[in-house]
Amino acid sequence: MKLGKSLMSLAVVTAVAGPLLAAGDIRADPVAELENLNDRFNEAVANRDADAILSLYAEDTIWIEQGKPAIKGLEEPRKLFEFVTSNKGEVTHSVDTLLVSDDGTLAVMIGSVNARVESVGMDATGTYLYVLKPSGGGWKVVTDMWHQHTE
Repeated sequence: MKLGKSLMSLAVVTAVAGPLLAAGDIRADPVAELENLNDRFNEAVANRDADAILSLYAEDTIWIEQGKPAIKGLEEPRKLFEFVTSNKGEVTHSVDTLLVSDDGTLAVMIGSVNARVESVGMDATGTYLYVLKPSGGGWKVVTDMWHQHTE
């Protein structure tokens, strides 16, 4: 009898979760997906591909840059990433803290940034904070806040 109830419970979970996973409403392994997003960011910078970096962002991303008001959209991120990639910059993110909501609909990623653009004499470290939401088959950055550490 217990085996029958367990199989029935499994069937109900599968019937409900299967279509949701397929539709992208819940994430199968959000931590792995978010770590992959960070890896894709680092790879895109190494490949000097600003468009690949921007593809990780939602069109209406909130951009919070040190010393400036928050703005919505990709204009400012595009300027920064095109500057970095066209000047052969080296930027790497590491993930220090990763929080995913219980329902898998929101994540916060906080990490360290190492940025070097030798052609302009920049060699800096900083901290970034992403707010991310599932979108289609993956996650998108919906808020990017960063600051550079002082020497």
